[in-house]
Amino acid sequence: FHIYREIFKTTGVHDHFSLPRQHSISHYLFLICQFGTPNGLCSSITESKHIKAVKEPWQCLSKFNALGQMVRTNTHLD
Repeated sequence: FHIYREIFKTTGVHDHFSLPRQHSISHYLFLICQFGTPNGLCSSITESKHIKAVKEPWQCLSKFNALGQMVRTNTHLD
């Protein structure tokens, strides 16, 4: 994500990111190797976030400049 996030800045969609979840993912491999898998972690948590952040806004879009519309929609939801 950190490599491709520049497109958001150059297109003017969003200029500042604070994404602690995405940052913490970069530490998962090391921590899992050190301590094992985290208790209570399952894919249903991220799946429900995906539905709320991607699938629901997608249904409301005109599909023209969809990425920018989705970012704006999610910004308003936060």
